[in-house]
Amino acid sequence: MSICLWTAVAVLQSPARRAPCARHRAAIARMDATGPAPDEWREFRKNLIAGGIRLTTDEDGGAAAEEAPAPAASERRSVAPKNEQLLQSQNAKLFTEYMEGAWCHPSAVPEAGGLLCRLPLEAQLVGQMRRGDGAAHWGDALRKRLDESLPVADGDGDGDADARAALSAQWAANTAYVYRLAEGLVKETIARVASKASNGKVDARDLKTEDLELIEMYQKAASTWQEVCLVLRTSADAPAVATRAVVLNRPLAKGMDENLARLILNGDAPKGAAARYDDAFVQKFVRAFEGEAAVYLGGPREQGAGGTLIHGIEGLPDAMEVAPGTRIFEGGVEAVVDGVLGGTIAPLDVRWFVGRHTELSAADGGWQAVACARTIALKQCLGLPKPLWHEVLELCGGEPAELSRLEIVKRPDVEE
Repeated sequence: MSICLWTAVAVLQSPARRAPCARHRAAIARMDATGPAPDEWREFRKNLIAGGIRLTTDEDGGAAAEEAPAPAASERRSVAPKNEQLLQSQNAKLFTEYMEGAWCHPSAVPEAGGLLCRLPLEAQLVGQMRRGDGAAHWGDALRKRLDESLPVADGDGDGDADARAALSAQWAANTAYVYRLAEGLVKETIARVASKASNGKVDARDLKTEDLELIEMYQKAASTWQEVCLVLRTSADAPAVATRAVVLNRPLAKGMDENLARLILNGDAPKGAAARYDDAFVQKFVRAFEGEAAVYLGGPREQGAGGTLIHGIEGLPDAMEVAPGTRIFEGGVEAVVDGVLGGTIAPLDVRWFVGRHTELSAADGGWQAVACARTIALKQCLGLPKPLWHEVLELCGGEPAELSRLEIVKRPDVEE
């Protein structure tokens, strides 16, 4: 049977557990009163999810836990070989780290240093249907469409209710099938709404509340299509919400001019207002990055508030780790500029973001939280043969990888 990660850890720490296998023993030994170091916990959690553990149930006799056999060492999975080749040409050190162990796995909630991946609207509706949220009209509508598509046994009418429910659950688990049902539901609803248009406009007063809801969901999904966001801040009061994040895969510029430099360094402060960086430093910044830079549109919010610098360079003054153990850092502008001009830092070792997302929520199923190796967040997204969204979901495996396969067939522009 499958269990949630936190339950698995609780069992491993329980006095009633059996002796741990060798691959868990060292990590468990470090779980004293202070707990493991953040980087050790991230590694332990990754290995736990990758290898898994097996629990017995009450039907098995009530044993607390049964250890799963240690899996055989597996070869590293390569989901985007051409992306790897590009990374090697951009950053040899990060490429080596990527090849030694790039990983991603779904997470229950967003976490600083992790990702949020925008899911297609169809996947969002499938998630609502599977959760059985009574408040989600379109999840219920998709369930109804699924049930209407189920085969009926000859001479059995609607069949036994329990058997029908079991069959519905079985078909609901077929992601490709229910995804296509969701696509049909969305297309039909959009077409029905469009048919009410007069002179190219639809009067919202002519629409049902649920139709307005779907249109809003459709617009949100379209405006953030296949975005992959690096989470920088979260809130303990709202675990499903990333209070600050930047989009990793929306390149804005590959070089630096004075106007862009001023926007990144000082934002769009009113003329005459005190600037954080003076003209001399602005010119120095341009000299460092005019030949090569990686600037991204980080999101729709706060685009005039000054840019965000993200990198993986340890020990820089004024740089702060976004979360303990991630080795992903924010800030350190002056040290980075000096390093580039001095030849100790390459321009593509860092990423600049204009704008950001705020209050991104994974609660409604529109965004998938993903924990990842830092190489996924730090590598550049400039001309990737396989889009980052697909790379991340395929590294996750399972349901996310299937969603990637369902969407990639729609992308004739994808080389790989």
